[in-house]
Amino acid sequence: MTRLLRALRLTAMQLALVGIAGWSAWAQLMYRTPSRYVGVVLATVALVLLALSVVFWLRALGRGTRAKRPWLVPSVLAHRVCALVIAALAFYGLFLFSNATFDIAEPTHYGTEIARIGLDETAIGIRVPLVWADVRSWRRPGELERILVKPDERERLWAGQAVVVSVRPGFHGVPWVSRIEGDVEKRSRAVLALAPDSAQIRKDLAESYVRLGRFTEAAMATREYARRFPEDLGFPLRIATVLTSRGRFADVVTALDDMAARWDNADAYTLLGDALTMQGRRPEGQALLERARELRHLRPVAAHTPTQ
Repeated sequence: MTRLLRALRLTAMQLALVGIAGWSAWAQLMYRTPSRYVGVVLATVALVLLALSVVFWLRALGRGTRAKRPWLVPSVLAHRVCALVIAALAFYGLFLFSNATFDIAEPTHYGTEIARIGLDETAIGIRVPLVWADVRSWRRPGELERILVKPDERERLWAGQAVVVSVRPGFHGVPWVSRIEGDVEKRSRAVLALAPDSAQIRKDLAESYVRLGRFTEAAMATREYARRFPEDLGFPLRIATVLTSRGRFADVVTALDDMAARWDNADAYTLLGDALTMQGRRPEGQALLERARELRHLRPVAAHTPTQ
C-alpha cells in the first residue's frame, strides 16, 4: 500500500512537471520574441526537460523504494535540477504570456525575406516539434533574426520567400512576433503587372491590406476591383462592412462611392449613406439612406407580384 501511494504521488508530481514544461514550450512558440539564439535555445531546453521528466518518472517507478541507494544519488540530483529549471522556464513562459496577452497596441508590419528554414521537414524527411526561420533583420541591417515558426505557418513559408513580419511592442516592453506571412502585396503586384484582370489576385490584395490594418490601401484596391468587376457586389460590400466596423468611414466612401449608383443596391446605399453622414455630408448620406429604405420596401412587393 505504501509503495502504491508513493507511486501515485510520484506520478502526480511528474505529470505536473511534464505539463509545466509543455506549457512553457507552447508559450515560447505562441508568443515568440525575435532574437538570434535565445528563443530557439530556451524552447529546445523546455522540450528536452519535458522528455527528461518522463524518463526520470519511469526510472523512479521502476526503482521504487530502492531509489534511496547511494549509487542513485546523481540521478536524484539531476531530477531536482531538472525540476528547478522547469520552474524557471515556467516563470519565463508566464512572462511571455502576460507580455502578449495584455498588449493592446497595434502591430507594426515589416517587409523582409526568409534566408533559410531551420529543421525543415522537407529537407530532413521527418516532422520535428520546433522549426525556425532565419529572416533578414528589420532592426539591424545585414543581420538575421531567428523566429520560431508556428505549426500553421510551416506549410506557407519557405527559404527565399518575401514575407511580412507583424511585431507588437509587448505589455512589458519586449517586442514579440504575432504573425509571419507571405508578402501578398509584392506577389500580387507582380502577377497583376502581367494579368491585370485577375479577379482573385485583386481580392487577395485587398484582403491582405485589411489583415495588415492598411485600410486606405484596402479601400483603393476594393474600388479598383469594383470598377473591373461590377457584377460582383458581394466582395466590395464585405470589405466595406469591415471598414465600417473599424470606423474607417472615409475609406468606405472611397470603396463604394464610384459604383453605388450603378449597383442601386440597398446594402450598398446603407453603408455609403452611413459613411457620408459620419463624414459630415449629411444631406448626401440621408438621401442614400432614404433610397435604401425605398429599395427594401419594394423588394418584398416585387417578390410577391404574380407573373402574368
